[in-house]
Amino acid sequence: MRNLTTLFLAAAAAAFIANSSQAGTLLAYYEFEDNYDSTGGGPAAIPMQNPDELSFTSGFRGQGVDINDPSAANNTGGSIDIPIDANPGVLPGVTFGGWLKVDTFEFDGFMAIDNGGWDRGITVGQDRGPFGIASGGGPATTGEITHEWQYVVGTFNDEEDRTVLYVGDASAANQTTETAEGIDNTGSGLTVIELGRYDNQDLDALVDDIFVWDSELNAHEVNAIRNLRLSSLDLSPRDAAELFALHDASASGPVGGLSWSPASGLDATNPGAVLELGGGEFGLVLADDGSGLVGLGGVPAVPTVSEWGLIIMALLILTAGTVVICRKRRTVSA
Repeated sequence: MRNLTTLFLAAAAAAFIANSSQAGTLLAYYEFEDNYDSTGGGPAAIPMQNPDELSFTSGFRGQGVDINDPSAANNTGGSIDIPIDANPGVLPGVTFGGWLKVDTFEFDGFMAIDNGGWDRGITVGQDRGPFGIASGGGPATTGEITHEWQYVVGTFNDEEDRTVLYVGDASAANQTTETAEGIDNTGSGLTVIELGRYDNQDLDALVDDIFVWDSELNAHEVNAIRNLRLSSLDLSPRDAAELFALHDASASGPVGGLSWSPASGLDATNPGAVLELGGGEFGLVLADDGSGLVGLGGVPAVPTVSEWGLIIMALLILTAGTVVICRKRRTVSA
């Protein structure tokens, strides 16, 4: 009973923390495992333009989506709508991105709400630079298109008039990604995020592990999502969101099979680094002062919702049985 109570309190605390994270809320996360569902909540994505040019294939982790653009002409490629309004009036801060493997390119779009006028979005292309981030003006650019899997994320902050573009690769977990900064000063664009387009510029690439946050994630958080996935832990953006919530609340809890606790004095040379400390212990750097989390393995799994239902039913049956026995004993005593 004590173990069940402990697990219940841990699960309740994790749920409370997830709703009060300073890093904001993970609005959607798409694994693309033969479907367009958002894992762990959020709206399903919708195949939109030229759906015949979209197909599930081997991705960065498991399955991904092949977004094909058969020609350089406008509006020939496939696209996917993520039904989240990322305009500044709705989300003053927002972060979106994930992994992509570019096939061919001219001037294309990765993820954007643009309908003309350089609305918020991430570009892929030639004369506009390798990868770019735009919001009210031409894109700030960084990185290099390698035609291998690359981690590309844009953060937007309307209140501080700032955009940041992060570009990383899959070769070294704790490397700091390249960054470029621009302005976040845009009007009203689309009320959905188009995956595979920037206005009418179509992408030709594989995409996977796509996510949307309702806040401007910082460099530690953006890099941590990448590093957690590339580390031996192989944790998803959904797991990263739970870790950010623990760090923001200075709390402890189970995530990804490890028990995580607040830590300080970690090596903050690489923002968001995942450190293998030995003995099955891991460190996650989440601030410039070296604070973050330390995780240790051997955590019992928290029961699923269905398992909790069975546990509660069993407790109710046991409780009812105890009441009946007590009543019978009182009757005999009388």
